[in-house]
Amino acid sequence: MPEGPLQRALNRIDRLNWTLGGAFLWISNICLLAMLALTTATIILRPLGLAAYWIWPWTMVFFIWLSFFGFFALYARLKDVRVDFVAERLGPAGMVVTRVVSDAATLVVTGVLLMEVPTVIATSTGIYDGATLPTGVELPRLALSFPLFVSTALVALTAILDIVKLAAGMPENVTDHHPEL
Repeated sequence: MPEGPLQRALNRIDRLNWTLGGAFLWISNICLLAMLALTTATIILRPLGLAAYWIWPWTMVFFIWLSFFGFFALYARLKDVRVDFVAERLGPAGMVVTRVVSDAATLVVTGVLLMEVPTVIATSTGIYDGATLPTGVELPRLALSFPLFVSTALVALTAILDIVKLAAGMPENVTDHHPEL
């Protein structure tokens, strides 16, 4: 099938999405490294009778951010849980059905999460106790949820992109399908 302008545009968007997923993966890894560094500091400093109050809150902040940034990174980089072994047994039609069902389920879940954004914003008042910034101000509680909003919107856009690719006759992104096996 020759590639037209729509397919070329969708391929460019898809590559951009893949690259953005990689950036979120890096951010997630940086959060993990920060958690590791803070935990290591605690392990080393405690026996010396030294402990910084802010280490534990920041470790929790990085854990939350790791999870939320990782949400999009895993989805965009095809590391989410898949049950392709069932769909592959049903052949090409099974792959299309599970693709549509997966994208639809993703849109339902992300839609519910995005509908809750106003509630989360309204209830995320105050500060995250102990997560002190270099300026001496503590991290606003809303800063914990911001990565979730961004990741959720990007996951929804990724599912929409896949539906548009399907409608344009393009294959889904896969990591290791081997139909010849």
